[in-house]
Amino acid sequence: MAKNTPQKRQANHQAVAATQTVTHYQGAVPPPEILRGIDEIVPGAAARLIALAEQESNHRRSLEVKAIEANIASQVAQAQINERQTKAIFRSDMIGQIAGFLVCLCCIGAAVYLGLNGHDWLAAGIAAIPTAALIKAFVLTKNK
Repeated sequence: MAKNTPQKRQANHQAVAATQTVTHYQGAVPPPEILRGIDEIVPGAAARLIALAEQESNHRRSLEVKAIEANIASQVAQAQINERQTKAIFRSDMIGQIAGFLVCLCCIGAAVYLGLNGHDWLAAGIAAIPTAALIKAFVLTKNK
């Protein structure tokens, strides 16, 4: 039986080298080197790619303009609605105050008339209506 000795062994080693190139770009149009390569394979394709990128860019801008215009129109409409609501609330409050004032005047007039004609208790009861309304409007509201 023979032993493996260092002189009898042969080393059989091979070296393998590999290289890889990765190209990355952002945007709609590739760099000029790639465009030249595309144009060599398919003549006129580079010009079509550039035209397509321009069309896409114009389309995107027109959509952004439409979105901005729609947003502005929405804000204008909302401002008009808010203005109408504010005017309606003011008008409603004003009508309520005028109606309350007229009711108070009528009650005071009726109380004076009834008091002059000998209906003191009835006049006092009717005079209590505007008095209670004024107490509620000016005294109780301020405490809250």
